[in-house]
Amino acid sequence: MTGVTLTFHGLQELKADLRQLPAALTGEAIHLVQAEGNAAAFAIRGAYPEVTGHLRQGVGVEPIQRTQFFAGVRVVSRAPHAHLYEYGTQVRHTALGANRGASPPHPVFVPRMIQARARMYAGLADLLVRHGLRAIG
Repeated sequence: MTGVTLTFHGLQELKADLRQLPAALTGEAIHLVQAEGNAAAFAIRGAYPEVTGHLRQGVGVEPIQRTQFFAGVRVVSRAPHAHLYEYGTQVRHTALGANRGASPPHPVFVPRMIQARARMYAGLADLLVRHGLRAIG
């Protein structure tokens, strides 16, 4: 029986590259995530009406803790009446029965966040492919 020799060239370099991959991906990903968060906030502010300005002023982007394996931001709306504008209200009446009407929904925040997430996921998948990985789903 003859022996077989298997020799790996560059195995140490491959191991070093794999150890650096999470930091490299997170470093690039945080820029993409922040850009999409800022773009979403900008689009939401632009879609809100300019009555008092409270809806627009309430939209912001907050950083979330960044680790070697995670990067994120949170787009928020701090206007106290934002949910009323987004989802509308039912017909309301006073204690004496006076009709105060209803407010229809004006979906602004959620649709723009759905679009921003789709762009972000596509960008993150492209980032993985550029680094030689395969993105599925």
